[in-house]
Amino acid sequence: MAGSLFLAGGAYAQPAAPLATLEIALPITEPARTRMEPAQARGPDLSVMTYNVKGLPWPIATGRADALERIADRLARMRKDAVQPAVVVLQEAFRSEAKSIGDRAGYRYQIVGARAQRVANPVSRRAPLRRRSAAPQLDSGLIVLSDFPIVEVDRAAFPKGACAGMDCFAAKGVVLVTLDVPGKGRVEIATTHLNSKGASWAPEKETERAYREQVDFLVDFLRSNRNPAIPLILAGDFNLGDREERLAILPPALTRLNGGLAPSEALRGCIDADFMPDVHSDDAQWVLERARDMQYVLPGDRRTVAAVAASIPFGTETGGEPLSDHFGYTIEYRLTAAAGMLASRDETPVAARPNVSVASMPVPHRSTGQSDEQAAIRAN
Repeated sequence: MAGSLFLAGGAYAQPAAPLATLEIALPITEPARTRMEPAQARGPDLSVMTYNVKGLPWPIATGRADALERIADRLARMRKDAVQPAVVVLQEAFRSEAKSIGDRAGYRYQIVGARAQRVANPVSRRAPLRRRSAAPQLDSGLIVLSDFPIVEVDRAAFPKGACAGMDCFAAKGVVLVTLDVPGKGRVEIATTHLNSKGASWAPEKETERAYREQVDFLVDFLRSNRNPAIPLILAGDFNLGDREERLAILPPALTRLNGGLAPSEALRGCIDADFMPDVHSDDAQWVLERARDMQYVLPGDRRTVAAVAASIPFGTETGGEPLSDHFGYTIEYRLTAAAGMLASRDETPVAARPNVSVASMPVPHRSTGQSDEQAAIRAN
């Protein structure tokens, strides 16, 4: 199930400046900077922000249009000041205002996730949340925005039935993209949104089953489609929490995916390394304690990636409510060749063609058995 790839107009420019270190977000364009000396000397090669923007449709959520537009406008102001994240992964981007964030914020490359393609079945009045009684009404809500060229795309929805409660109304799944980072080669970014628990309005047994099935699918999909030679950053809303049953599912599965080693959790690593002043740690601690929004780092065989700084552009707001029920945070990364290895010669970037419409770009779905769709590249 393919989404669409958009190539916006204008000349491509690399992100010009590193982001600020971890801080409480204020409605300003130039946050304070704090950084370890090595990162300050060289700067990051890549920055990734993950954000569940709560772009839910009416009547599930109301009054979201203004907040979503403010999110887009803040990212646009950050771009004006050359401090925007190079890559943004969004979850719950269902509404039109959420889907327009990339355009309003100036991101040239945009990938959307799986679409809802099945015809909805009538919902039983006796069991309106039964997982098999309703087909997806919404798409995945997943979007990847990038300043760097996206040269490969894989995406899929979770299998039919691998959901519980309200989550079954969305075609949740996974999106995997390969970026060409100028001068550094390639890196993979994946995003996902796993089944909620209480918010799904489903019995606990059902949510646990759905969570396990989704995690199994996610790991199988990434194992089948990722390039093990290059690093993978897996970012999104994992709905993990401090829940014993889910802690027994997700971390062991990611450890298996990473060859028996637990992947590093970038934000936790930044906090442990004291990459930010204590005065700005409350928002970060809230993100860690909720354990929903994570960025996991899986190194490649030929290239490695390390988190060097963090920031929270969308957290506690001064004089108002946060713009979402999640915080949007950014991790800055440095990419290097693995010890004793040179960058792969087959990492030649696919040339960007800003004024050409490409009618066919195969988007494989080896893990789903679904027929492929074409991804369209559009020049504005």
